[in-house]
Amino acid sequence: MMTIVAALLSGLLWLGGSGLHPVAALTWLAPIPLILTSLRVRPRTALGATASAWTIGQLGMVGYYLDTLRLPVPVVAGVFGLGLIVAGGTVLLARELLLRGRTVTAVLTVPSLWVLGEYAASRLFPHGAWWSLAYTQADVRPVIQVTALTGVWGVTYLLVAVPIALAAVLGGVRPTRVSRLDGPRPALACLLALLVGTGTWSTWSLSRAPQPSAPMTVGLVALRQSEDGLPIDESAGRDLLTRYGLRVEGLVGRGARVVVLPEKVFAVTDSTLPLLVDALRQAEARVVVGAVLRRAGTAYNVALVLDPSGTVTTYAKQHLVPGLEDWLRSGDETFVDGRLGVAICKDLDFPGLVRRYRAQGATMLLVPALDLNSDGWLHSRMALVRGVENGLTVVRAAGLGRVTVTDPSGRILGEATSDDAELLVTAASTTGWGTAYSRTGDWFPGLCLALFVVAVGGARRRSTVVTAQ
Repeated sequence: MMTIVAALLSGLLWLGGSGLHPVAALTWLAPIPLILTSLRVRPRTALGATASAWTIGQLGMVGYYLDTLRLPVPVVAGVFGLGLIVAGGTVLLARELLLRGRTVTAVLTVPSLWVLGEYAASRLFPHGAWWSLAYTQADVRPVIQVTALTGVWGVTYLLVAVPIALAAVLGGVRPTRVSRLDGPRPALACLLALLVGTGTWSTWSLSRAPQPSAPMTVGLVALRQSEDGLPIDESAGRDLLTRYGLRVEGLVGRGARVVVLPEKVFAVTDSTLPLLVDALRQAEARVVVGAVLRRAGTAYNVALVLDPSGTVTTYAKQHLVPGLEDWLRSGDETFVDGRLGVAICKDLDFPGLVRRYRAQGATMLLVPALDLNSDGWLHSRMALVRGVENGLTVVRAAGLGRVTVTDPSGRILGEATSDDAELLVTAASTTGWGTAYSRTGDWFPGLCLALFVVAVGGARRRSTVVTAQ
């Protein structure tokens, strides 16, 4: 009965603490019932409870994977299976080390397994760092500051280490061979060290005064649209173009010097492109609009950058959504003009690409996006996290999601729900050399690989094991 209750409780906590609209506090609590129960049952029973809990926790994502993203069933099964391996392995490895009295080893090394699982997913699957627990904390600014040092991997590490430490404190494990590293006191010491270390870094990160460049007023507008662009040589496309033209003109009249529209608003060809340029180009502002550009029998998902001088620059989306955008051809070049960079929607799921923008001098990203209604919060927060990781201001207009402007510390400067959304925000990019993460990259998974070796070694080494009664 105890095992069933633990599986149900952890599953419900994962269900509420992950997915498209997570409650940040629940994510920290989810593993605790499973780890506590694992200390009192056999490994096979603990693994079964974890599998049940993980299945419950993923129920909210099944419809999104299959219906919204239209992922093939084998791919969904692969994502679910990887999560099950990571969750099950984490619980079993923590159980083994805690019962052997290796509390410090359990708290400090076992989270590496989850980090390595997420990192492997970012390299093996075509969705970048999309699959990470870290985004559940995107609205908790002190926590998300860790990404400026470690990327999302450090936040995931904390989300696993803290529950293991709490479980060690609450679990009542008393090995017969006691050393200064055994029992609940070391767990409390580890917990205190994690909290103090994270708090010190976050306090410094939030309090340091960024050197702002000249503030820039940016405008964003997102009207109701289709998913694949309206041809502007048809009546519906011309009507939408007229409506956007009026909105853009109004924002520029109110002081906007950059205006960002969503992804794939219009469908254009080389012959119809001048119609779009004539309707949206402004003499005093740069306008960035997403479109489907058909050229020589090939379609591209592009951001058209309309300069006040009359120059039109085309940026082609580099990371297309598998399945949904197979009919499009991807690009392979970045767009950076001074401190302004341009990317499109899913491009921001890839930390390496955003680091490349930062390395080329971009301190503000202008991002036409689309989203898929239900994932508006999650995808906008993934963009926010990319900004914190690299010290970037992110101006993002999603046609079927959220319209947001976020600063390098993760502060939301403006937000609105798309459909008929408009924002006018004064934002400032920053100077300097970026963040520790933007300069060093994915060093933390490498450290986690070493920690994982230590964890496995500790679990294999012989020692006296006594479970609590």
